[in-house]
Amino acid sequence: MTTNNNPGGGPGANYYGSNNSFADFFTDYPQAAYYSSPSGTAFSGQSANTQRYYQNQFQNVYNEFLGGLGQQIRSGADPTLRFADYLETTPFTERYAALPPQMAGRTTRQFGPGTRQIYF
Repeated sequence: MTTNNNPGGGPGANYYGSNNSFADFFTDYPQAAYYSSPSGTAFSGQSANTQRYYQNQFQNVYNEFLGGLGQQIRSGADPTLRFADYLETTPFTERYAALPPQMAGRTTRQFGPGTRQIYF
């Protein structure tokens, strides 16, 4: 994060430049931070399965972030973890690549549907 050169800046004034008046928006709306994150933009232009995976992972990623924030609070430290910063370190593409083919939607079943055996 950069230093806050904006003397009237609020708590989120460090996000994306010190003079950004909309910096608190990401704190108030974590969905906006998630769907606009640099890590998430790697999924734009990908297949429908990869985009669907990314869209459906918001709650899981946000819960992991809350867990990390809770760990900071329990340790007695001031909570410094911010969701937008957490998203920059989340390896979305590695997570998706590690999924089994069925969960990631990478299957050839759509091209060769199962057949039924008919016994007479």
